[in-house]
Formats: sequence, C-alpha cells, structure tokens
Amino acid sequence: MPKIVDHDAYRDDLLSRCFWVFTQYGYDKVTMRKIAQALGVSTGTLYHYFPNKQAIIKALFDWVMRTNVGDVKSRVRDIDVTSMRIDVATEFWKENGDYYRHVMLLAFDLLRNTPKEEHEPVFQSFADYYKKAMVEIFNIPYEFAELLFILFLGSVFHSIVTPHGFSYDKAVDTIVKLIYDTVKKGCNDTT
Repeated sequence: MPKIVDHDAYRDDLLSRCFWVFTQYGYDKVTMRKIAQALGVSTGTLYHYFPNKQAIIKALFDWVMRTNVGDVKSRVRDIDVTSMRIDVATEFWKENGDYYRHVMLLAFDLLRNTPKEEHEPVFQSFADYYKKAMVEIFNIPYEFAELLFILFLGSVFHSIVTPHGFSYDKAVDTIVKLIYDTVKKGCNDTT
C-alpha cells in the first residue's frame, strides 16, 4: 500500500526546518542544493514544494504568521479576562525573543533579495495579520494595534543592533504597560 503523505503538513515541516537554515546561513549563502542537504531531502523534493529559494523565503512569512499567531491564539482561546490574555501574550513574546530576531533577519533578506512588488505584499499581509490578531486577542482598536506592531518591530530591531542597550524584555514590558493602560480605559471586563 502506498504511503499517504499530508502534503500541507510536510510542506510546513520543510518550512520549519528551512527557517533555521536561512537564519543560520542567510539568504545569500544558501542554494537550493545546500538547503536540501541541510534538510536531508533530495533537491527534487525541495523543488516539488518550492520553485526557488525566493519562494521559500516568501512562504516562510506565511508559515511564521500561521504558526506564531496560531500558537498565541491557542494559548488564550479559553481565557475571557483581557488582563490574563495580556499576561499570556507577554510571556509568549518574551519566550520568543530570539525567534523574532530571526524573523527580522529573514525580513531583511527578503527585502534585499526580492523586487519591491514581490516583498511589499508579503510584508503588508504579515503586518495586517499580526495587527488583526492583536485586536482580537486584546480587544483593542485597530489603530492602537498598528502602533503596538510598530513598537514591537522597533523593539526587535533594537535588540538586534544594540543588544546591550534597552533589553528586549524591558521593551516588551513597556509595550505591555501601554496595552494595560489602554485596556483599562476602555475595557468593561475585570482587568
């Protein structure tokens, strides 16, 4: 009997492993052959799922959105109290500081190695997805979620370029204080 393969799950598994290959070596230093070798698959298998490394790096942003936001949403799914959701998200953001730094580095790779018309929609979709998730998780206005997203990106960037300055965790605490202050002003549940 032939083996039944869940192609979507296998593709996600490849993306998960590609994420670490790209963040370890950088876009310019990997070829499809090197990626396949690092993943322990044939180049034919890799080409079956991705026509080139640009397609991989663009797919990585979709994968990051789905898995990262999906993870935090699953953690807060059964929590009705906004302040508790904020606490869970805070812990999640702090746990994933290194991960977010790698995502930022991938963003720079995508920016440098794809034409504007290819990377702009990826970045816009990524930003919209995260902002909408913040609205849903924290019950805040979209405009405030836009500000939080910008502050969060700035915090990640800052932690890359000045790792001994204002710490990432301290930046997260400052962002969370803004969320708490805003939610307390407009929230009707127990905070």
